Amino acid sequence: VQREVAKQMVAQPGDMSLVSVGVQVYGRPTIVGYIPSSAFYPKPRVTSAVVRIQVDARPSLNIENKEAFFKVVRAGFSAPRKQLRNSLAQGLEVPPEEALQHLDAAGIDPRARAETLSLEQWTALYSVIPDWKQEDNASDTIRD
Repeated sequence: VQREVAKQMVAQPGDMSLVSVGVQVYGRPTIVGYIPSSAFYPKPRVTSAVVRIQVDARPSLNIENKEAFFKVVRAGFSAPRKQLRNSLAQGLEVPPEEALQHLDAAGIDPRARAETLSLEQWTALYSVIPDWKQEDNASDTIRD
């Protein structure tokens, strides 16, 4: 993959993205090495990276409905430059007060930005939004 995408895949809280969360829910990515553009023909204008993903046999997160989980995560990243209370309200299409209540219930600072949250914090936020969890789809459910 492109070096920039590889860096997104392995990012930690502070630099997380939707890509980071999406990959890290399923495993632990590491960058194995970089491949210069000169290794390809025709020569691209980007450097590539080899990424290894240690896929977990069972997800370490307690996510009952991954579709609902990712709706919450996408909502948080819907306006990444905004504080989480604003981007979450916009992405979930709820009043800012409701988004603030969800963040408070999850123990997350409403002034935080989506890229600062850990996977555990995303899981905590998902778990306090009951309306999203009720969209249970058997094919998208992660079971123990």
